[in-house]
Amino acid sequence: MGRTGVNVSALGFGLLRLPMLADGKTVDMDQSVAMVRRAIEGGVNYIDTGRVYLGGQSEAVAGKALAGNWRDRVYLTSKAAWWIMERPEDFEKQFDESRRAMNTDVIDFYHIHMIMHRGWREKVIPYKLIDKMMKLKEQGKIRFAGFSFHDRLQLFKEVLDANPGWDFCLIQHNYLDYEYEAGVLGPKYAAANGMGLAVMKPVRTGFLANLPQSMRDALRSTGVTKPDAEWALDYLWDIPEVSVTVSGMGSMADVEANLDYASRAKPDMLTPDEREALGRAIRAYRGTPGHVDCTGCYQCIPCPHNVAVGYIFAYVYNNYLLHRNKERAMFDYTTSMSPIQRGAPASACVDCGECLPKCPQKLDIPKHLKEVAAEFGF
Repeated sequence: MGRTGVNVSALGFGLLRLPMLADGKTVDMDQSVAMVRRAIEGGVNYIDTGRVYLGGQSEAVAGKALAGNWRDRVYLTSKAAWWIMERPEDFEKQFDESRRAMNTDVIDFYHIHMIMHRGWREKVIPYKLIDKMMKLKEQGKIRFAGFSFHDRLQLFKEVLDANPGWDFCLIQHNYLDYEYEAGVLGPKYAAANGMGLAVMKPVRTGFLANLPQSMRDALRSTGVTKPDAEWALDYLWDIPEVSVTVSGMGSMADVEANLDYASRAKPDMLTPDEREALGRAIRAYRGTPGHVDCTGCYQCIPCPHNVAVGYIFAYVYNNYLLHRNKERAMFDYTTSMSPIQRGAPASACVDCGECLPKCPQKLDIPKHLKEVAAEFGF
């Protein structure tokens, strides 16, 4: 894991998409604890959670699952959410809440959660959160200091350069979003700075685990047959700079499948033919009728009306065009991302045109937002 000097498992367990009880709001604690412990028995040693995940229930699962000798077998992470901080000292308050919830004195990998343009300018810099993070490390309360990221590559570089003491980062990446957010260059830049790199959302909130037939046919054109999710994970494990791929798992079946895939993981594991097949799958995705060729580069933000253009196009509308599953598309929009990332709906666009000269794809963004608003009513 970069300059940290520790060895992490190829697969990490992200405790965000845990199984729920019948009410849909309460985590199934017994099943979740069993899943975490099975993953550890199978070789996983990186457990990823956050203060705000599942309303605090995620950290509670970590605390219960790691009680006793289990804690000594893993590296435990958590995250401080800037958007619920009202004053600088809330950072330390969140940190102490996380330690109590997880019943641990030391958090191995601690993040400033979800750095993006708003949080960077409005909270991270003015509240001096980097200094606070580094003080925790000096005090021995955390082992390694890092951040998770959701914004464009230019800001990613700025954040890295702002603190030579970063030990690691967590970014979103998958084979479909080659240019999305930090994109394919993010791992290179992090590695060049000596940082460990964790990658989240390897199956794109489930989309890459249930491919449309056109993409599946493209992947199978080499004669290689793998489950959809294994293709997505193998793509990331193939990248030498990726230290650990963090996957959310919602059932014991997910755990067993991912452990199986991870047993074959290694850098440079894909053949040239398999890499070309991934390229064909990307082209099949982008060739869908009505597809909005948005890469999610975020050059168009900030929007004066806070419309999350890239997220709406790349993660909601284009997925919908392939599967035509409106219920799933609404779930992607309302549930799979936090309100901070989601921003305002497509209908909030007033056609001011401020985004138009910024788009490298030369998209008519207001026109496409109207199409989304008409289709979904948001």
